[in-house]
Amino acid sequence: MFTYDSFVTDGAFTLMRPVFVLLLCIMLALFFIILFPRLRRRFTNGLSVVGLSVVSLAVSCQLLYYSGIIVDEFGLGGDEISTYLFLLIAAFASLNSFIYFVLKSENFPKRTMPANKGNI
Repeated sequence: MFTYDSFVTDGAFTLMRPVFVLLLCIMLALFFIILFPRLRRRFTNGLSVVGLSVVSLAVSCQLLYYSGIIVDEFGLGGDEISTYLFLLIAAFASLNSFIYFVLKSENFPKRTMPANKGNI
């Protein structure tokens, strides 16, 4: 039925699994960059963390959706490992943004308003 037999493993469509693994590796690399202060200061800012998290989440969401359409058309079973990989990507995407902004807010001391000495 398929050009390559490696598209199906035990009745489940697994062609998209390497892309999910790549996206998960990117999210893990970003997670470790955020955890180490020297790397965080050198390689990241808020836009890059949130942007990379949102793009990875959007790509993995579309990939899971299209994988479901392909599975339905070919009459195969879904790949539950891809679903778990998507859930891990979603968890790390939200965790990366949360940890980055929590650690960033801890590094900056809270500013207080100077006392007004009547000089207006």
